[in-house]
Amino acid sequence: MLAGLLLLLRLVSDPLAPTLTADFDGDGRDETLTATPRRGGVRLEVRDAAGHRLADALAPSPAADVVHVELSAGSLGSSGALVAVTAATDASECVSVWRYRAGSLARLPILAAGGKALPDCEHPGAWTERWEQEAEGRPAALVREHTEKTERGTFRIRDVFAFAGFSLELDAKRSTRDIEGVPIPRWYDAVLYSTPALETLYARFDLSRIRAEPTLALVMDRERGEFALRFTGPGGSVTAPVDSYAARAGEATLGAKFAEKTARVTVRLGGDGNVPIEVEVQGLGSPLDQVYGPAGSWHGRAREVFPSAADEVASEQLADTWVDPKGVPVSIALDGAPPYRLKVGPDLYTLDLGVERPLDLLLIPAAASGRAWGIVLRGKNVMERIPYLCVPAGDTPTCHADGPPERLRRFGARANVQ
Repeated sequence: MLAGLLLLLRLVSDPLAPTLTADFDGDGRDETLTATPRRGGVRLEVRDAAGHRLADALAPSPAADVVHVELSAGSLGSSGALVAVTAATDASECVSVWRYRAGSLARLPILAAGGKALPDCEHPGAWTERWEQEAEGRPAALVREHTEKTERGTFRIRDVFAFAGFSLELDAKRSTRDIEGVPIPRWYDAVLYSTPALETLYARFDLSRIRAEPTLALVMDRERGEFALRFTGPGGSVTAPVDSYAARAGEATLGAKFAEKTARVTVRLGGDGNVPIEVEVQGLGSPLDQVYGPAGSWHGRAREVFPSAADEVASEQLADTWVDPKGVPVSIALDGAPPYRLKVGPDLYTLDLGVERPLDLLLIPAAASGRAWGIVLRGKNVMERIPYLCVPAGDTPTCHADGPPERLRRFGARANVQ
């Protein structure tokens, strides 16, 4: 996009000692940077128009006697320009970015997600780098791209590193991933439920009926290059890769294929524009053609969105102070971030909605042993808890009732609420 807009005023094409001339420090006068390979690194020197040395430094390079070096500059507007130094051999390629300012030549680390610096050197050809400038006067950004062939097609990674004063930092909003030209979005990752399933969830009665309905997951694996619709129901799972994508304000339209069928999917987005609130699927037939939404939404109007129905139940139904039949308070509190665990007194539990009637859910001890509790909801303010004994059996323990039910009432609710 920008090779001609980078203040790259003069680049001498000697691969063993290239030079680059520009106003690096923004003082209105040109300086010349020379890169000379030597054992242990590439020697950088900045000189003024009269040839006086102003600064020097050592850039990383492969451990070899013959190294090919390239220089490129990215404009900082009135503040000067940055210089990228690429030193390569057939076995390794090293990239570093430098800034000349106030009489010194300083290296700017290139920081990935989490503030971790990129390695100095990588396999040659793994990435390509270039400078891009969004608009005249804006600082140029360093763009790194990588493509690879996967079983799903050509996967392209484009990372944008923006100037941040003393470093180049990953700009997540401008960085992209696409598979076969279809962008992989950064939408909120949540299980999506059909409208009948959400109605059951909010009624707080016989939650086992939710399992009879299909769920939808928008698979957005930006590390492996996968974008697909994954439906899960009593009959198993169906995955339909997304092969088209179009977006406008507050809405996206997807196309996906499964066998001989083509799905037409409308995704309505809320929050900051990255939260799927309502997803309408057409073209796959019953029971998959439905309107889906995350737990915490109601017909597309978001209150608070949760990653799963279990997290919604934990937060909106169970976390509170309850009173047992003797009037003793029972405190249930959320522990950590989703997927939530629940703290009941001193004990910690995970929540399982995959249980059979008459239970609505099961609280399983987070520790290896301890009493589990089967929960039957009686509306929003009353529930029964039944002691259960669970025996480890692989990933899913085997549990059975081990005592009579006990009715709990939400603290502050009327005693005759059923």
